[in-house]
Amino acid sequence: MAGTTLGAASPALAQKKPEAAKPAPPKLSKPVMAVVMAVQKLQQAGDHAGALAKLTEAAAVPRAEKDDALILAKLKLFSAQTIKDNAKLEEGLTEAVEAPSITPDEKLMFSKFVAGLASNRKDYGKAWTWYEFYLGQKPDDVEITVQAASVAAALKQPARVYELLTKAIDLREAKNETGDRSWYEFRAQTAIDNKMDDKLLPSLLGWVKAFPEPKSYNLAIGLVKQRQGNLDNNVLVDFGRLMSAAGAMTDANNYLEYADAALDRGMPNEAEIVLKEGIAKQLLDGSKQNIKEFVAQAASKNAESKAGLAALEKDAKTSPRLALVVADTFANLKQYDKAITWYKTLVGNAMIDQDTVNLRLAFALKNSGDAAGAKAALANVKAGPRAIIAKFMDVVIGDAA
Repeated sequence: MAGTTLGAASPALAQKKPEAAKPAPPKLSKPVMAVVMAVQKLQQAGDHAGALAKLTEAAAVPRAEKDDALILAKLKLFSAQTIKDNAKLEEGLTEAVEAPSITPDEKLMFSKFVAGLASNRKDYGKAWTWYEFYLGQKPDDVEITVQAASVAAALKQPARVYELLTKAIDLREAKNETGDRSWYEFRAQTAIDNKMDDKLLPSLLGWVKAFPEPKSYNLAIGLVKQRQGNLDNNVLVDFGRLMSAAGAMTDANNYLEYADAALDRGMPNEAEIVLKEGIAKQLLDGSKQNIKEFVAQAASKNAESKAGLAALEKDAKTSPRLALVVADTFANLKQYDKAITWYKTLVGNAMIDQDTVNLRLAFALKNSGDAAGAKAALANVKAGPRAIIAKFMDVVIGDAA
């Protein structure tokens, strides 16, 4: 997000746009006219360094007439641009935007170049002054908005950085386009570094929505999970399901944490599936003794769980707590229709945490192919870590639908 740099390919700053009517000749004082003639003679001879030196000598000449300052500034622009002298170019631009006779259109155009050149040499106060002026009249200029955000960052104004990057992203997305990856990442990093807790989740959701990739999901979900404090295995299972659904299981720890939580919560089939997937992807080493024992333990408990399911179903008819276990077990066995039926019997039951029920119902509906139903269930997840999981899952389903 660097400032504008002007060089050989820069616009011809000293040239005016063609006008329908012939403009009136500039009104110059005699001392300035003498300087103009001397400078133009040097320029015509190709001596632009000499022309700039002559203009420097004339700095003390009074600008008595309304066009004096602008004409001298434009002469400086012409020579500075020709020999690619950015210091003199910035001087000329600054003198031009401050000249009393400059047109509003030229002042607007020149102001963004003043800002860019000032930013390049780290004069961020001056850069911000002219970016602010420009954006006050051209608020929908995305590239300048991003450059202004960079300057705001240098000035240590995080709230303004976040606001400007959000505006740039919104402008692009309003056209069904995606902003540059760095905009989303810088916005999220700004929220993290400056403890902007109310803005962190929206920025991360915006990032993964724009770039629904394993790496972005893994980092974003990991960041919000870390900020939830110590989570019990019941919640870690749901985070694991989210990571899996998002394709965000990118390292061994992701698989081990998910499998351990699932096994602890009586979901051995899920633990076994997760471990075998990690081995298949070569993120877990199936030849290591601890992994072998982990898989064997999950497989053994899985067999026990399946054997006892019929009896558990009978008892679950009078026990909401057991009904949730049955629903989870069917979901683990990928028997989603049965899982959905059991979860739905628990919707609205005050004895069971409704965020848990609705989130797991959403997972089952999504896995059964009912994206619309899943999104409706996610909308009923209201608080705590599961509400965060639901927001990410809504993005995942939106991408897949």
